[in-house]
Amino acid sequence: MVGFVRCATVRTVHSLSSGAQTCACRGKWSMASALCGQTLAFVTVAMGVSTASGHASDLPHKEKAAGHTQASKQTSSVGRPAGLETVIVTANRRSQDIQKVPATITAISAETIARQHMDSAADVAAFAPNALGYNFDGRLRPRYYIRGVGNGNVANNAVGAVALYADDVYLNSLAFQGFPLFDQAQVAVLNGPQGTLWGKNATAGAIQFTSLRPTFRNDGHAQVDFGNYGQKRGELVLNTPIIKNELATRLSVRYENSDGWARNQQTNKRVGNFGDFATRFQTLWRPNERLEFLLNLHVRDMQGTNVPYYSAPGTSVYSPLKTGSRDLTNTNVNGRQALVSEGASLHTTWRPGAGLALTSITAFENAQRRLSGDGDYTPQEFSRSYDKLHPTQVSQEFRLASDAQKRISWIAGAYYFHENLNDTNASVTLPPGAVTTPAIIGQPGYSGTSYTQTTDSVAIFGNTTIHVNKWFQIAGGVRWTHDYLHLDLESRQGLSPVSFSSNSANWWNAASVASPLVGIDSYHGGRSWSNVSYEVEPQVLLGKNQMVYVRIADGYRSGLFNTQITPNPVNRGGTPLQKAAPVNPETLSSYEGGYKGSWFDKRFTLSADGFYSKYDNIQVSWTATDAATKSTIISLTNAASGISYGGEFAFQARPLNDLTVSGNVGILRTKFTNFTAPTGATDLTGNEFARAPHQTANISVDYSYHTRIGDGSVGTRWNYTGHYFYLVSNEKASALQQSAVWLGDVHASFRPWNSRWELSGIVSNITGNRYVVQVLPYSATSQTFTYQYSAPRMFLLSARVDFF
Repeated sequence: MVGFVRCATVRTVHSLSSGAQTCACRGKWSMASALCGQTLAFVTVAMGVSTASGHASDLPHKEKAAGHTQASKQTSSVGRPAGLETVIVTANRRSQDIQKVPATITAISAETIARQHMDSAADVAAFAPNALGYNFDGRLRPRYYIRGVGNGNVANNAVGAVALYADDVYLNSLAFQGFPLFDQAQVAVLNGPQGTLWGKNATAGAIQFTSLRPTFRNDGHAQVDFGNYGQKRGELVLNTPIIKNELATRLSVRYENSDGWARNQQTNKRVGNFGDFATRFQTLWRPNERLEFLLNLHVRDMQGTNVPYYSAPGTSVYSPLKTGSRDLTNTNVNGRQALVSEGASLHTTWRPGAGLALTSITAFENAQRRLSGDGDYTPQEFSRSYDKLHPTQVSQEFRLASDAQKRISWIAGAYYFHENLNDTNASVTLPPGAVTTPAIIGQPGYSGTSYTQTTDSVAIFGNTTIHVNKWFQIAGGVRWTHDYLHLDLESRQGLSPVSFSSNSANWWNAASVASPLVGIDSYHGGRSWSNVSYEVEPQVLLGKNQMVYVRIADGYRSGLFNTQITPNPVNRGGTPLQKAAPVNPETLSSYEGGYKGSWFDKRFTLSADGFYSKYDNIQVSWTATDAATKSTIISLTNAASGISYGGEFAFQARPLNDLTVSGNVGILRTKFTNFTAPTGATDLTGNEFARAPHQTANISVDYSYHTRIGDGSVGTRWNYTGHYFYLVSNEKASALQQSAVWLGDVHASFRPWNSRWELSGIVSNITGNRYVVQVLPYSATSQTFTYQYSAPRMFLLSARVDFF
């Protein structure tokens, strides 16, 4: 399924049939009607790269109209050029070949998203070198890691080291980040520190999701998918011009339903089943040649049971993990999860003249999420857990860009972000209790924490590019950021034993507890932090198709509060094992050098990048077992310092006109150079970062074929993730480390000649590989490990019809 892809920094991209492209880019508009069967994509590289700023909406009226004449349809690939298509992108309205920009960026085209039937935002990380993405609680709490740094903190107020953007809007809360992928133009994964140009700062990298914009032509399609485990999906897109070359709308609707792949032996019900509805409505208004408005309204509603978690008995944290069947869980409750979110954004672009472009992005996001279920994931009534999260964010960004045709060009801007986050969580042991070890857990108990955190962040930034001569240019940027966070937190615990009211269905509500509750922790205060970050990027062109570069950049992740309160199960009502406390900002200095080039009449391209990063005050999630109470303590803390270094390599090749091969490799080494853990003063200096595999790799092969009755394609993609540790403590137990794993899929599509129909399908995890993606540390309460499996072998068959 071929589509026209638009993003903030790309004017025209001809995507490879292989899909993912590792790149960083700038360029000009061009017509692509001669490249039948190829996806037109806009590759986003705006965040934190000196080659990134501006929007497609910044383009002159005539150029945009020409570029948007391509429909989101599959066409014949007859006439495809022998070499790889040149990818031209823009940043600050500066035109440049994709192979001449100093950064590692993986661009995933609309064609690849459709061909791979990608359904969740976390799926995209698997396409990039040195990147990981996981849906730990279905699509409600995704986790992202780049170059060994990510968000390992399970608290709802966590700030990710990988910044996520949807249609140029930064999304802070995890409740906003697990959205389904539909009617997307493209996704870009940026490795390395970001933020000196626009949006929020990030230390590890950024991921940009860009939706297809309205166009001034009738367009649209409908699609239905069916697969095993009760998978059913439907998508409807309608693009309607209202006033020629002035007003257009685009409606995108998606619904997905799944039965889940596991059954609970205790309840005899399916686990992991869900329904996910999402819609997006956009209006593009261009009253004249100089002014443009794009309004984006979106809603999501997801309801289902908790994802399948499994438990395995053990006698200590060093016990081997004896996993069982992926098809069966064994817990006394299934649990529920629900998420409702809505948002709006307004993108305004004004060109006052003299080559200037002023961009304004105003955005609002709101969500409510609830999780409830078994807290121990065993058949016994050890514990129940509950969480209710309500984040609201407002952001405003202004950017002013100069004429990029000048020898010296620049961009300046300001950014404001405000978030109000409310969270209520509770953990209980319900009567009549259970026979457990230690016996104190058998007594009915209650503990709950409620907090409100407000965040205000302001930033001013600027960037300049100087074209010294034809073969040398240098770019640099600086950014000042100020963050202020305020926390109001109360944590309470029930005295032993706890009694509940006659209606114990609302066990999570403190009002349902009939016995006394006492406060164990209270925090009311604010903290502020400021930071100045910069980047410098010299580039040297070695002929027409070769270049080398250096990139020196700072990264910054805002400070926050640890809100994970661990009550004392023995001395109930006494001082908790873990209290609320501020956590300092994380910073890094990154040094990169790389090469990009093409050979053999552009039949082969190569990108290579080496990096070294030094981190200070690394924000890490620390897990330990309290010696006296045997309770598991999870908290957010700072590691004093650490380093990461490695390389990223990507290639694309077209040995035959209809055969495309692409791939990438990531090599990574990480180490804490100074880290004393807070519990037990454990020295972890020399340990590896959590979820930092030594190697990652991707290989894709796609072949297009042509018959008398139509055109089609077949292909396969394989992803490799090397060994890594789940925790920064680097336990050698098999339960707490992940072995290397290969995952593969095969996909195919066919479209009859002169037809609006297309049939396609995919089989993912074709080898049926069973591996663990998450393990919770050994619990002395239930004497078990808790873990989560990867998805089994799954297939989807799809039928799509284009309306015009």
